[in-house]
Amino acid sequence: MDMKKIYLFAMLFCAIQLFAGHSAVLRVKTNSGKTFEIEKIMDSSNEGASIKISKDWLAAADVAVLEVVPDFAKAKAGEDGYYVFPDGMRGKFGFRKNGEYALSRLPMALSGMKTPSLAFAAIIKSGRFESSIAAKVVNGNYEMFHRFNYTQSKPYEDIVLDYVFLAGKDADYSGMARAYRAYQLARGEVVPLKERIKSSPELAYAARSPEVRIRQGWKPVPTAVPEQSVENEPEMKPVVSFKRVGDIIDEFKRQGVDEAELCLVGWNIKGHDGRWPTPFPVEKSLGGESELRALIKKAQGAGFQIVCHTNSSDAYRISPDWSEDVLAKRRDGSFVRGGSWSGGSMYHLCFEESYYKFATRDLPKIADLGFRGIHYIDVISTINPIPCFDMRHPINGRQAAEYATLMLDCAKRNFGGAASEGGYDFTASRLDYALYITFNLTSKRHPMIDDYIPIWHLVYNGIILSNPASETINWSIKSPEVAMKVVEYGARPSYYFYSAFRDDGKNWMGSNDLRCGTEAELKKAVAEIKKGSDLLDKMGYLQFEYFESHNEIAPNIFKSEFSDGSVIICNYSDSEFKYKHSKIPPMDYRLFKPLF
Repeated sequence: MDMKKIYLFAMLFCAIQLFAGHSAVLRVKTNSGKTFEIEKIMDSSNEGASIKISKDWLAAADVAVLEVVPDFAKAKAGEDGYYVFPDGMRGKFGFRKNGEYALSRLPMALSGMKTPSLAFAAIIKSGRFESSIAAKVVNGNYEMFHRFNYTQSKPYEDIVLDYVFLAGKDADYSGMARAYRAYQLARGEVVPLKERIKSSPELAYAARSPEVRIRQGWKPVPTAVPEQSVENEPEMKPVVSFKRVGDIIDEFKRQGVDEAELCLVGWNIKGHDGRWPTPFPVEKSLGGESELRALIKKAQGAGFQIVCHTNSSDAYRISPDWSEDVLAKRRDGSFVRGGSWSGGSMYHLCFEESYYKFATRDLPKIADLGFRGIHYIDVISTINPIPCFDMRHPINGRQAAEYATLMLDCAKRNFGGAASEGGYDFTASRLDYALYITFNLTSKRHPMIDDYIPIWHLVYNGIILSNPASETINWSIKSPEVAMKVVEYGARPSYYFYSAFRDDGKNWMGSNDLRCGTEAELKKAVAEIKKGSDLLDKMGYLQFEYFESHNEIAPNIFKSEFSDGSVIICNYSDSEFKYKHSKIPPMDYRLFKPLF
């Protein structure tokens, strides 16, 4: 071959490589058990890369499980960097044994990775509800990838993955969060709190007020009667009557808690998780409907916002509305179950059936009692949307998510706002408040995970009100290591009377609790809530600002920066830390407001 041909061949090769950019390996397992790999060229630019896999190809290839592994999502043990999951779990490229961390419950459609050569934010634009995210190490070689599972659901939408490349000051987990936030804002999926409160006085009130939940009554948990009937139903324990809630309000006024949003839990028939999906009649042992209506008027007259807790996902056999026809079914026709609670064995409702048969029927009637504020619907934002294969009302994961948002919409229409248990952001367009973002703030880590980072808060502070974690409920009576997370993340202080209600002691919000059985307990509880009110007076304005950056600036010293220029330094160390002209004691913090 002469030099001219060699030159032309080299130029052609370079052109192909330049055009090809990045690629991804697709690892496929079919429903018949065959496995194969193919390489797919990605659409690439300096700003990022993307890949689209059509639902028609997925169906034609009979895909059961697909893994998408980009060529840039790799690192070696000992290199600087990390991988980030949407549940806040972060792993570094340590010298680990072979292993894998796979997350199938996705609070956000975001993940990311920082390696010595590249940092990126990965966004699932389509295919989210069949996706999990995994990080894997084999013989010191790390990779991060998406895994799509079609063993239950047939492909119904294309897979679309976007990878945003990050450089300079954006090349860290805060930059990943900012990239995802920008995506959510640009497509109109979410609107900043500053804008939303202009048309929602209920949300404006909630943003400047601590959340105070009151569990009023419940049957034993765990239950000795999993399949309950009227004849064998365990007795409900009435703990906080409607009149006693009125005493809490009186104590608020005595101690100077001028604003708070009260949420009644277990006001419904047979208390918390008593007979869902049936809410009525109002539980008589707590005072019945007349006393509930009087309480609502008293609360509102004293200047407090008052709402209640309902449930749109659970069904118990003891419910007067019980029917196997409304339950979510798996492909084999079996019921989707969810553990055992006060009402016995819990069965998941099909979200389509739940919306049309129960939410639209009951939420207007509940609102008619007088409630107004950020109404709370349990569970739906802390689980993946559940598909249903009942041929009378089949829905896929995407459709289940749409029905969940319709239920939140129904709450907003009837009460003025909508809240739920978690922060799974398929609900972000309708969600005003999330009770807790993680259950893993202080829990034991998976071997592939090194620490927890506030990735959700970096995305959604200034957009959705939230409490950081199940552990930070009743934050002011928790350990300093836990309590200070409310400050560090710029979160909404949240409290719960009788959060520790399980008889087996497995209380996911902790064993430290607020109670009001005696006057001494009541006064002590309200004194703690006053601390939340005072904290909001001091730094509640940060509810409306974006959480722009978070990092560890020294061992156990964390810096949080907000969009208005405010800075919070949290000192978790055992010695004093100097920042600018301030000295921050151990297990303490300082807020630095902008000068202009």
